[in-house]
Amino acid sequence: MTLVSASAGYGKTTLVTEWLAATIPSFIQGKESGDEVRRSRVRATWLSLDKADNDPARFLAYLIAALGQVDTRIGERTRALLQSPGPLPPEVVLTTLINEIAVVHAPFILVLDDYHVIQALPIHQQLDFLVEHQPPQMHLVIITREDPPLPLARLRARGQMVEIRQDDLRFSPAECADFLQRVMDLDLTQGDIIALERRTEGWIAGLQLAAVSMKGRADLSNFVEAFTGSSHYILDYLIEEVFERQPVEAQDFLLKTSILDRMCGPLCDAVLNRTGSRDLLYRLEHANLFIIALDQTRTWYRYHRLFAELLRQRLQASDTLSEDELHRLASGWFATQGFIPEAIQHALAASDWNRAAALISDNSVPMLRSGELMTLLGWLKALPNEVIFTRPELCQNYGWALTLTGQLDAADIYLQQAENIAGDDERLLGPILVARAYHLRVGGDISLAIDYAWRALSILPQADALSRGLAALTLGLAYWNKGDFQESERAFLEVDRAAQQSGNHYARMTALTYLGNIQAVFGHLHRAAELCHQVIQSGGPSAPVAPAHIELAALFYEWNQLHSAIQEVQIGIEQSQHTGNPLILLDGYRTLAIIQQGRGEAKEALSTLKKADQLVESHQVSPLGRFRIAACHVQVALAQEDLTTAQLWAEQVSEPTDISLFDPCLGLTPVRILLARQDKTKAAERLNELYDTACQKGCGAGMVEVRLLQSLAADTPENALHFLQDALKMAQPEGFLRTFVDKGKPMEALLERLRSQGGELKEYVQAILAAFGGTGRSAPQGMLVEPLSERELEVLRLLAQGLSNREIAQRLVVTVGTVKSHVHTIIDKLGVSSRTQAVARARELALL
Repeated sequence: MTLVSASAGYGKTTLVTEWLAATIPSFIQGKESGDEVRRSRVRATWLSLDKADNDPARFLAYLIAALGQVDTRIGERTRALLQSPGPLPPEVVLTTLINEIAVVHAPFILVLDDYHVIQALPIHQQLDFLVEHQPPQMHLVIITREDPPLPLARLRARGQMVEIRQDDLRFSPAECADFLQRVMDLDLTQGDIIALERRTEGWIAGLQLAAVSMKGRADLSNFVEAFTGSSHYILDYLIEEVFERQPVEAQDFLLKTSILDRMCGPLCDAVLNRTGSRDLLYRLEHANLFIIALDQTRTWYRYHRLFAELLRQRLQASDTLSEDELHRLASGWFATQGFIPEAIQHALAASDWNRAAALISDNSVPMLRSGELMTLLGWLKALPNEVIFTRPELCQNYGWALTLTGQLDAADIYLQQAENIAGDDERLLGPILVARAYHLRVGGDISLAIDYAWRALSILPQADALSRGLAALTLGLAYWNKGDFQESERAFLEVDRAAQQSGNHYARMTALTYLGNIQAVFGHLHRAAELCHQVIQSGGPSAPVAPAHIELAALFYEWNQLHSAIQEVQIGIEQSQHTGNPLILLDGYRTLAIIQQGRGEAKEALSTLKKADQLVESHQVSPLGRFRIAACHVQVALAQEDLTTAQLWAEQVSEPTDISLFDPCLGLTPVRILLARQDKTKAAERLNELYDTACQKGCGAGMVEVRLLQSLAADTPENALHFLQDALKMAQPEGFLRTFVDKGKPMEALLERLRSQGGELKEYVQAILAAFGGTGRSAPQGMLVEPLSERELEVLRLLAQGLSNREIAQRLVVTVGTVKSHVHTIIDKLGVSSRTQAVARARELALL
């Protein structure tokens, strides 16, 4: 990294620009003051920042656009993420972006100019993340007036940073002479040059202003002699000299356009109510009046920032010019041309609350969907409440933005106000009720959230796919939390339908993720895996994908594919750490602990649960989340034959909470404790009730689980085998394994007894018994005439994950033809006729 840090006017930007021009002759600057990054095929890109870029989502969008100019492959996936309707954690986007940067082998330079305008801590954190994980081919240059809050000491200690500071940029006496005599063509004596150098201390902005002021003067020595005082005083004096020597027309133009961060001819015409501004801008540029062209076509310009600041001070001191009126005119032009952020900023600056409120209201929904929450909240907070409180849709969208940023109490004020204003107007009330329902669910009031969501659906028109989809999403999540999976499935199917209709990709990924979870609850494990793969393949590293990885890990674990299970859950945990949702991360820890225990890694399982406990303590985790972690502690303790610890944790499970991976609400924890204490009679009574509950809810996974526990609680061997056979018949089509294995030696003994009796389930029983080793690789490999090689087993595992031949070839770095050859060999050795049959046969033999 190169850090160029110095006060204003020391030529930081000029230095880096000329360095790049010399290093990369075809270099072209990119975004400047809000312009879109221009396309360039060079290995360098430039991002100039302004105050409006303090929104983390906007900063990421500009950063990705800038990097995309280096190589078009950079940003292909990350741009899609930024189009998600819900706000995504920046680390998720940055991780994807870094991975895309890593595939570009040629070195390149990224310049961030005027970084000192960035005050938002989340953006500093984003850049810190990027710097810490920066691929070696990327060189970052930061131009700033003050040191950024980055780990500069660490970079300095590692020798990974070059620093160029004020002393390095200060003009030497020889450089001052060259600039004043050759560049500015001034006939100065050596004594005059030395005096100017001493009084400016090599400050190039002061030298430039002095040089412009001396143009056309005969008394240069007298001017130099009078040139004294502090830098600020010098600047004021020289601005007056420069400004007052301009024609009246130019003075009027300079003052009135100083309110603009960027300007073009038509915009200036609108603000000044004149014509010919484009030609005047061109003349001002050639007169070196501190005006900078922002593009090669000389369409957009900005003033030197120091010059602009002093022009604005002069404008504010004027009694004859209305600054508010100038801002209103600018806002109108920007709005007409579709530059909405600038239109809103100027309307707010003009205190034109009605115009600002209308513009914000019209653009709130797109900003909510794109995740530009900080910008939206900044605008809304600038509006007086009396303006907001008269507009129900503005109150509603303010409530959404506050809810999505965790400001629930503040959100409640605006959502209630929106509901009060709407009254019985169903057109307004429907979307407001959706926002209220979502807010209530996030706050933990599940029953009231369901009531509001249903009320919203009863009045929302069918054509409003977006609002209906959000209402259905709230219902699906609420019913899931309640354990009403059939109602949850119906709701998420509606979400999927509405999302496809409205093009809401984010909502569809969420719906498919939960539909996969529900299929697993119903015992349809393969269908659940298909949905998880669909989400992972099409969702990228977006918010809904973390739960999909975690659910897929649970499925792999059930099929005893322990290596794949660990891989998936680790991906899920890494992604969930960036979602801002502790419940997702808790699910990841819970699943990881169970997998680790299944692999015989007892200490690691306890360590993972400790992380979960720390998360519960440090966040406002819902009671349901706490109960599930406590139930997981019970399962791990029982697996480690620590009944005392299991009983202590069981006392904290005060609601029906299961430790099964697929049915979190069945409530089997007390039963497991009863069985561990050998109280089979009470356990059997409770299990009979739970089996009826699982049947009524259609929870196939729960039915298998309960039947197996009933076999362990049975009063006679005959009844035990009856329950076991019933469980096997339900479990065989989906290839359940770990549900049996995790019952331990008592279950293994029952299975051995059943195997000795033969029957149609004998082969499935053999596969389960072979999995009791707990390693994920089992004895049935020996049952084949010719065992599979290590490479064939590797291909088989990837086939089971649903990968195509091409995807497997990329993963293993081999040709597609080689993969096809392995697949044919696997099919022959397993004695089947297709890839699907090979995977199914492998699961029966516990090869996966």
